[in-house]
Amino acid sequence: MTDRLSLALVCGLALFPVTMAVPTASAQTFKTLYSYTGGADGGGPWGTPLLNEGILYQTAFYGGSPAANNAGTIFEFFTSTNDGTTLYDFAGQPNDGSAPMGGLITDGFGDFFGTTSQGGFNLRGTVYEVSGGYEFPLYSFTGPDGETPEGSLTIDAYGDLYGTTSNGGANASGTVFALSGGSTFVKLYSFGNYKNDGIGPASSLVLLKGVLYGVTTEGGQYGQGTVFGINPKTKTETILYNFRGGSNGGTPVGGLVSDGKGNLYGTASAGGSANGTAGNGVVFTINFKSLQYTLLHTFTGPDGSQPLAGLTTDGKGNFYGTTYAGGAKGYGTVFELNSAGVLTTLYSFTNGTDGSYPYAGVTVDSAGNIYGAATRGGQYNWGTLFEITP
Repeated sequence: MTDRLSLALVCGLALFPVTMAVPTASAQTFKTLYSYTGGADGGGPWGTPLLNEGILYQTAFYGGSPAANNAGTIFEFFTSTNDGTTLYDFAGQPNDGSAPMGGLITDGFGDFFGTTSQGGFNLRGTVYEVSGGYEFPLYSFTGPDGETPEGSLTIDAYGDLYGTTSNGGANASGTVFALSGGSTFVKLYSFGNYKNDGIGPASSLVLLKGVLYGVTTEGGQYGQGTVFGINPKTKTETILYNFRGGSNGGTPVGGLVSDGKGNLYGTASAGGSANGTAGNGVVFTINFKSLQYTLLHTFTGPDGSQPLAGLTTDGKGNFYGTTYAGGAKGYGTVFELNSAGVLTTLYSFTNGTDGSYPYAGVTVDSAGNIYGAATRGGQYNWGTLFEITP
């Protein structure tokens, strides 16, 4: 799937179910919306679902039709009728992508954009557009310009797209890129170009005041990842923070989100313990002006472990996310971090029809309903779409 760390986290880390009880929010109602079959509908959803006009759009890493391609799908679920259908089957090379890991974004005019981690003319991943029910490959990575884009894209007010690749580039350590006008590709930065630079960005970017902010899973001064900023005009990088892997966390995989007040919020999948890189991960915030880093929550296991996705905000000071493991049964959680900094476990997965091991983040609508995807579990063990209502 990919050479870098995100897959190692999913497939290589030991996951020990936790059976300790942990307080949860009693008012929340969990509902499995859909169980993937691993066939024509896809399976193994990784990206955060996009909610647009009552329809959930979700990418699936596996499956599709014909089965021989097994290149993944774009699936749409209609919340008004509680049913879904496959919108697009990826074909892989020579001119299509495969194995989408990031979710979709929209330009607000009915067009959607995403990335595939594999496929394309050079088998190194693609950027694509979906419009009118049809998919159009926009760019195929070659290697020196980047390869293996894992995260979702970011779009600015002019329709320019920005993203990361976890591999490739001048130093085989990942890149930040721009795609303007749907066709003009610009490599903005290649990671690993100096001793303490980050390595392997695997998530989306956030654009604030003309600067792109994100995280790298590895590298930095202590080898545990970084928070960085890239100026797309000057193509220069600034390191905002170097993770140490101890009590302040390490190995951030999910992207950042802004509170609109100069603060960036994110998760680190490891750390939270003073004992080296041990620990279950953390939630943090960093001010992109003062560079002040603040630890908001340290996961203990019963309240979640290994947060791989970034956070989502409801615009009211509350943040929502998932942990890949941990919780009451050890199969991951959905959590809320309120404006007072208190974390509440909203749901603990059981590896039943509800799903397990959520790699994706969640989407929150204006009514406070939470939508997400579990990578495994469900009726066919190919993952689920779910809803949590207040």
